[in-house]
Parts: sequence; structure tokens; C-alpha cells
Amino acid sequence: MGVNKLICEEEGNPHHCYGPGKIESALHSAFYPGTYPFIAGGLAKVAGTLCFYLIKTHAFMDGNKRTAAIMAITFLNQHGQDLSYPLDEEKDTNSLAQIIDDCAAGNVTKEQLADWFELHKSKIEV
Repeated sequence: MGVNKLICEEEGNPHHCYGPGKIESALHSAFYPGTYPFIAGGLAKVAGTLCFYLIKTHAFMDGNKRTAAIMAITFLNQHGQDLSYPLDEEKDTNSLAQIIDDCAAGNVTKEQLADWFELHKSKIEV
């Protein structure tokens, strides 16, 4: 909830969680069933699945997509991975923002989002 609160404060929007159960459900769905992280196909696919469920549960009044993206990237970073994707979102339909928007609109499945994360994963360079 803290990530969403910071996002909302940054934009000057009210922070409101519709219920911690929605967040718990998203987390549970991303990691179940099976042995973490391999059931979803590896860390990047777990991150994509987590992102999908955080978007779809719509746990917050505002900032659901941004919160989902930040949480998924943070999860990857904590495990030594990152994402490498086009940064020019206006010219590239393969950007993070585009795939997140498409997911929220119902045009991208959980598997497609997980595959996008897998395709764009990279190791953190130290």
C-alpha cells in the first residue's frame, strides 16, 4: 500500500485502498500453485503474473497500473533482474506503458504479460 500512497501523493491524488484482501489475493494468485518461482516459469514470469493480478484486482482508487508496474519491477530488482524495454513510448507499441495499458483494457492475457516480462528481462549490472 505504501507504493500506491507515494504514487498518489506525487500526483496530488487521494490514496485509498479498497481492501487489503484485494492485494493479498493478487499476491496469492501470482505465487500459487506450486513452488516459487518455478511454477510460473521463472522470476520474470512471476513478476509479470504479479503485475497482471495487481492491475486486475483494482485494489486502489487511483494508480493501480503504476503500482503494479513498480511492484513487479521491484520484485525483479530484489532478485537481481531488471527490465530492458523501449523507452520512447509514443513511437513503440512494445513499451512497458503500452503493455500495461493493454492489460488493463483486457487486450492482454496473464500469459501474454508474463511472456512480455520474460522477453524483456535483463540482469542487473553491478
